[in-house]
Amino acid sequence: MKSRFFKLPFSVFILLILCGSIQGTEIKSKAFNFSAEDLDGNKIELKMSLVQGPVLISFWATHCKPCIQELNQIQKFYQEYKKKGLEVLAIDVDGPRSVSAVKPKVKGLKWEFPVLMDTNKDIYRKYQVLGIPHTVIVDRSGDIRYTHTTYRAGDEKLIQKKIDELLEEQPKETDEQKGEKSGE
Repeated sequence: MKSRFFKLPFSVFILLILCGSIQGTEIKSKAFNFSAEDLDGNKIELKMSLVQGPVLISFWATHCKPCIQELNQIQKFYQEYKKKGLEVLAIDVDGPRSVSAVKPKVKGLKWEFPVLMDTNKDIYRKYQVLGIPHTVIVDRSGDIRYTHTTYRAGDEKLIQKKIDELLEEQPKETDEQKGEKSGE
């Protein structure tokens, strides 16, 4: 009889933890640096992607309909936010058997952000992903500022809000700094 009572509070505790993760969690811990190949064989490293601003990392797979819905929504605002310093890294976690479907899928969906391959799920494990889609937003200094698991229509508005907050935190570039970059 005692064991049932012990299991019930523990189960409720686990459920509460998972619900927090599903709804989105604001946290601040260091992101693991990683590098992976994109669909064209180029190595992309998180640390280098953070130079211009925050990075949105989305773990997804070709068979995951909510993943594709979320990334389609992200694509809609990607160009505007990229100009402001955001980078998106879509990390595909398809296994070796279905990896050949990734490139045609991405091309058909017309995603313009980098899609990285994680067929062994090394990055997936480092980020302790419990399910997909799983979104992680990393600020320019490499701190994880937000995570979100699953996708429902409207979640992209919350993601945009978090990105806007991070972009507002970034130091503003002066006209003098802009001139130095262009070589004037």
